[in-house]
Amino acid sequence: MEAEIKVMTIKELKQAIAALEEIPEVTEETKVFLDTGWDSLQEVAPDALSVEKAKQFKVQDELTKEYFTGYSLEDKAEKTKATGESETIVVLRNLY
Repeated sequence: MEAEIKVMTIKELKQAIAALEEIPEVTEETKVFLDTGWDSLQEVAPDALSVEKAKQFKVQDELTKEYFTGYSLEDKAEKTKATGESETIVVLRNLY
């Protein structure tokens, strides 16, 4: 069995932004945070978005033997044994 997490597209991001713009409390000055699942939120830096190249890789869970897919930046693709064609992606940098 193989598990793949759905990745947000630019189209879906635009739809999310449009929905946020309909909320009166959300203004041009509303801050953006990343919920890491821990006790605090992480700030998203104004320069956090970039356009990069990435490749997909697969990794097997040692216990369940289930395969999971992920992505790595092109310059790290060899380390993760990524295969296939490179694709253009948008990266949200998490520097903490």
